[in-house]
Amino acid sequence: MKAALVPLALGAVLVAAASAQAQTVSTGERASNRLDLFGVAPSACVLSPPSSAAGTNASFTAQGAQGVVRLTQFIDPQTAQPRDAVISLGFPVVCNSAHRLVVRTDGAGLARTAGPAPAPGFRDSLGFQLSADWAGLTATGSSTSLTPISLQTANGAAGLMNLIVNITGGGAPMVAGDYAGTLVVEIEASN
Repeated sequence: MKAALVPLALGAVLVAAASAQAQTVSTGERASNRLDLFGVAPSACVLSPPSSAAGTNASFTAQGAQGVVRLTQFIDPQTAQPRDAVISLGFPVVCNSAHRLVVRTDGAGLARTAGPAPAPGFRDSLGFQLSADWAGLTATGSSTSLTPISLQTANGAAGLMNLIVNITGGGAPMVAGDYAGTLVVEIEASN
């Protein structure tokens, strides 16, 4: 009979060892396993077309990823002098790391698109002022400067970047014709 008990005793020892590895516990005890998760969030910035616009003597129309600002009354019909105009555009921005916001022009401001040189006393271009507010920073510049407005932030930020275009009226009269200018707004994540 003793020989029959020995194999049963060995069987019980093997079952106990297997259940310890699977971390089966008896009532009142606790077991746990740890699972580590890993992921990478690359630096990314998203600049959307303006979602808000408010202005005086100017309006904004979205056209896909771009937009058009139109001056309601570019010149005074009595004097041919430019009229004051201002527009404030709110660009939704999300950037999850340090980044740089740049606003640049071609340096010409509003320029006549075609035609001969203006007669003496007239002009065919008009500069304007720019102001950008983003992530607690403000920068200003002129449309006639080739140096862009640049705002460098050390952290991520999300919200509305406000860009104000301010045209001062008066001065020499403008030659008749179509006028155009280009603004480029860029955002770049820092690595």
